[in-house]
Parts: sequence; C-alpha cells; structure tokens
Amino acid sequence: MISSRLSLIRPAFISCGAVLVPLMIAGAIWEGIPGVLGAIAGVALVAVGFIGSWIFVAWSERIGLRMVLPAGVMGYVAKIILVSVAFLAATRTGWSGTMPMALATFVAIVVLLAVLMVWAARMRLPVVEPSDSL
Repeated sequence: MISSRLSLIRPAFISCGAVLVPLMIAGAIWEGIPGVLGAIAGVALVAVGFIGSWIFVAWSERIGLRMVLPAGVMGYVAKIILVSVAFLAATRTGWSGTMPMALATFVAIVVLLAVLMVWAARMRLPVVEPSDSL
C-alpha cells in the first residue's frame, strides 16, 4: 500500500534531473565552479526535502489517517528548517555560490510543484455513489 503512495517519487527525481542540467550551466556562466555547486546544492535540497516529506506522509498514512495532516505539517516545518540552515551556513561562510543555490532552489520548487499538480490531476480517485435509502 505504501508503494502506491510513492508513485510520485520517480517523476520527482526525473524532474529534478531535468532541471539540474540547465541550472548547472547557468550557475557555471554566472559564478563558475561555485555556481555549479550552488545549483547542485539547491536542487538537492529541494529533492531531499520533498521526497523525505513525501515518504514521511506515506508512512504516517499506514499508521492512521489522523496522522496525515500532522505529518504533512511536520514535513513542511522540517523542510523550512533544512533550507534555512543550509542558506544560513552558505551565507555565513561568504560562499559565492549562494545566489545560484537560491535560484536553483526556487526553480526546483516551481518545477516540483508543477509535476505534483500534473500527477494529482491524472490520479484516479475512487468514486462513492450516495445511496437513495436514507
């Protein structure tokens, strides 16, 4: 049952890989090697946060449906903390790849949200017909 909930992970990895190459090229043009590393770090941050929270929500659904909302909120809080700590560490060191990392993070989030919307629109949901005997 949990594997059916994880069907979005493959498209998420594919979209992250597809967006990574152009972002690495843009980072190389913008800042050189630090720009490439920033692009990789930004996409990796989004991919790890998204896939980790998706697995956490799918696992919580196995425990009980009441756990899905708290797990989703905890997943978002964990992602915000992860991204904040990563950017705080990058800015404290004075690393020149911070701006390409920020751009890559933004682009990867937009692409993953688009993939999620397409996946949700194509998802087959069960239909429950109301009974006439009320």
